[in-house]
Amino acid sequence: MSLRQRTLNPSRKPLLAEDDGGPLLRWYDLAKRDLPWRKTTDPYAIWVSEIMLQQTQVATVIPYWEKWMARFPTVQDLAVADEQDVLSIWQGLGYYRRCRLLLAGAKWVGENGIPNDVDGWLSVPGVGRYTAGAIASIAQNVPAALVDGNVERVYSRLTGDDHSGKTLSENAWKWAEQNVFSDRPGDWNQALMELGATVCTPNNPSCESCPLQNQCVARQTWRVDQLPTKPPKAKVVKQTHTVWVPRNNEKWGLRQIAPGQWWEGMWEFPRVESAAGSEADALRELVGAGWPQAMGTIRHSVTIHRIRIDVYFLETEQRSTQLQWFATAELAALPMPAPQRKILKLVLRSLGL
Repeated sequence: MSLRQRTLNPSRKPLLAEDDGGPLLRWYDLAKRDLPWRKTTDPYAIWVSEIMLQQTQVATVIPYWEKWMARFPTVQDLAVADEQDVLSIWQGLGYYRRCRLLLAGAKWVGENGIPNDVDGWLSVPGVGRYTAGAIASIAQNVPAALVDGNVERVYSRLTGDDHSGKTLSENAWKWAEQNVFSDRPGDWNQALMELGATVCTPNNPSCESCPLQNQCVARQTWRVDQLPTKPPKAKVVKQTHTVWVPRNNEKWGLRQIAPGQWWEGMWEFPRVESAAGSEADALRELVGAGWPQAMGTIRHSVTIHRIRIDVYFLETEQRSTQLQWFATAELAALPMPAPQRKILKLVLRSLGL
């Protein structure tokens, strides 16, 4: 017996109607949001939107996508771009590994051409199962499935699947592959995601507005608020960092973040994870002589990490050759992680600049 047969009442009208995609596509045609990447079938433009939308809200992505497409309108433009320029356009979106992989993918496409199916897209650096299905179905009308968090939630409630984690994901993929509407695969996939994003939301879903409410096992069994089953919460990791912000003759000293660290390739003020012992000595040696002035504390979160950053300002007597020095006006275009922008803002405000 298939997963769908086990979870759905077989007497009910199937989710996939053979004629026009059924109530889901009719709802999508009327209710879909007006998003800029839905006005194009350019695989590159849709690829960019899908990468940006990973772990980021639509409202946040829209201006970044528009700015990106204005700066790099074709995959060829991106393929020859400088990484620092690319990071600068991306800064503020976070999860910078996405940006680097998008650049690497563009270089691959520049050499090998645009793929035309899921297997081809899976060969592109940074393109996984979901993104490959999204680009192929939305831009190229390939009947490919996709599952993101929204689709997973719709699936769990619709079928009553109370698994979590990897098992839930695998079950959702099997279900999605069995239910692709081949006539309009891109619209079908977007309809599932749209339903999860706007109706079948994590909290307070609008079940009365759902086009699939009559088929939803969770609604019929009063378990909407219980599905999907939440996996155990990951333990929060607390960290304390110390940052010294050096200035010499109106220029600020920063260093490029090393490979393998968060935000690699971007720029930061000298930072250590502890203000004691050898790390503190290394910080003083890096920045130079002088007495640091406490500016305050900022807090930042990265996945499960909760980071406290103690910020100090230092007017140095000379410029360390281990740092690069920038005028204040130059910092605006420099790719810097969000916490470093917060640090700069704190220091400038504290100094009355």
